[in-house]
Amino acid sequence: MKRLIAPVLLAIAVTLGTAPTGCAKRAVAKVNGDMITEQEFYGRLEDIAGRQVLDRLILEHLIAQKAKVKGIEVTDAEANQALETGKKQFGARWQEFLKMSGQSEDSIKHDLRQRLVLEKLLMSDNELKEYYEQNRTKFDDPPQATYRRIVLKNKQEADQVRQEIVSGKLDFAQAVKDKSTDDPMSKQRGGEIGPVSEGAGDPNMSTLLFTVKIGEVSEPIPTTFPQGGYQLIEVLKRTEGKKRTFGEVRDRVRESLFAAKQAEVEKLISDLRADAMVTVFQPKYQSLAEQYAKLREQKPPQIPSAPTPAAPKGPQQPPGQPAAPAQQPAAPTPPK
Repeated sequence: MKRLIAPVLLAIAVTLGTAPTGCAKRAVAKVNGDMITEQEFYGRLEDIAGRQVLDRLILEHLIAQKAKVKGIEVTDAEANQALETGKKQFGARWQEFLKMSGQSEDSIKHDLRQRLVLEKLLMSDNELKEYYEQNRTKFDDPPQATYRRIVLKNKQEADQVRQEIVSGKLDFAQAVKDKSTDDPMSKQRGGEIGPVSEGAGDPNMSTLLFTVKIGEVSEPIPTTFPQGGYQLIEVLKRTEGKKRTFGEVRDRVRESLFAAKQAEVEKLISDLRADAMVTVFQPKYQSLAEQYAKLREQKPPQIPSAPTPAAPKGPQQPPGQPAAPAQQPAAPTPPK
């Protein structure tokens, strides 16, 4: 969801200069008895972010105009689906995210709608399917393994603990609790880690996780932790990979391709700004109008393409041969 949601500025409840009626006395907060009024709040907010918000609104209008010309529309159903996808990714932390960011679901859906418009401007259904076909393995579910580990200071201690576990004198879970130098959170989970996808992280470790027998304690393995040491690994379970159809991973394909098209996104936005005719009526934001005017001036002139020559009429003569004489009109038939 973090990739889906564009950064959102706080909404300014002003008409670019005028605070809402009656806000001069209404309080937003109280600090040791001193009131911060809505007028003070909105005025300061506009001073800090007004120009940036206006520029954002201009860009949103430019994108909407481009979409209208192209016949592109994002339906409410599509925007709602994008919002629900994001909420599922956050899970139980969704409400916490809203509180921490100061956003509402409506403001997030608005930004998601803008993102979907850009996606439709830059990516067709055929292009999505082609990208999926070229990157199938990227979207398939890889094999995964869940394991637990014991981290020990040196190889000698690791050999000794392994021998005790293999001989049945020591339980793996108890060894994690009593002897492992792993972090406390890992020890609370009994040293369990995963599931881990095949190929992720250290290549040697990944190979081990998918070759050692399930339930078998590995030989001591040097750790990659800064403090050094050795670890004993026991694979608890493995799951096979699963191939995914385009329909199942369409949203992931769209996100991945859009991320790969960031240069095109930036060019589209740059071109829209350079072509825009912007008039700003508030004096404090005139510099924004000047910025757009300068972009238009700096845009390289478009060189008109040469007209395509008209095709000659009649049969074409092979090069290097004299043209055939023009056909003479047939002589009139004498009367009988």
